[in-house]
Amino acid sequence: MGAFSGLISLLTLISLAIIDIGDKPPAFIEGTQWIKGKAPAFEKSLTIVELWRSSCSNCRDQIPHLTALQKAYGDRVAIVALNSEPIDLLNQYMKEHGDELSYSVGHISKEIMSRFIEGTPGVPYCYIIDKKGSVVWKGHPSSIEDVLDNILNGSIDAEKMKKIAALEKTLNEAFDANNAAAIEQGVKDILAIDPGNVLALETLINVAKYKKEQGLLKEAFSKAPMSGLAAKNADALATMLILDDDPAYRYPEIAKKFAEHALSREPENSEYIKTYARVLSYLGDRDKAIKSSPGNKTRKEN
Repeated sequence: MGAFSGLISLLTLISLAIIDIGDKPPAFIEGTQWIKGKAPAFEKSLTIVELWRSSCSNCRDQIPHLTALQKAYGDRVAIVALNSEPIDLLNQYMKEHGDELSYSVGHISKEIMSRFIEGTPGVPYCYIIDKKGSVVWKGHPSSIEDVLDNILNGSIDAEKMKKIAALEKTLNEAFDANNAAAIEQGVKDILAIDPGNVLALETLINVAKYKKEQGLLKEAFSKAPMSGLAAKNADALATMLILDDDPAYRYPEIAKKFAEHALSREPENSEYIKTYARVLSYLGDRDKAIKSSPGNKTRKEN
């Protein structure tokens, strides 16, 4: 089962939080002291609740990401960051860094914080709450983009996310048991509901290599929808599809679709430009690859 040993870390995406998909979050609005911005109106927009501490470096690292998300999605999304540190400490942090956050910040009690993070890996941690006031997703803030567009466009809702979460739990159990057949079936079950599920697609690469069945890859990746796929995930998948150690598992034509999608979402991202150039070079279009390279684009702009 050596082929699967590197995948255990991927399963940290599976949450152990006590608050489940479909549940109502703890009632936090009453009693919250808003340091910046205001309380969300669940019925008006999708709400992202982040639990954080100013003393947590990983939490601070997410501030630019959440700020960019709030600016990109505007009034379709309301981001609120909740903190239970001593109020003086939070006030001082916001006085020094408040301009870096483009979203609301509230101070909550330690009791409410405990209810939010019970059973989770700890802060930073996020919940996405739909317009009905129910949790539709939960996880690390860096993974929000994996599902945000699909939730906004209605292709994924709380019911579907609950099914996916249950299947991911089953997949985790299959990993614990080193059961190759169950891992393969788990991946197929997830992709049947969510063809663009990044965890399942990444796992499938290892399943295909373990079974030496290249066809598993081509079929699944060809069906993966671009719509709703986060740019960083599209870029990661494109990279995997051209850089595999075994050429038999490289699919540059499919990689090109993912690379183009990543660039369509973030056309100025130098890493995505580099991936696209690498794909084009692999396909033999060296002239276009050179023109697409980050260095060449910079020279043109200058």
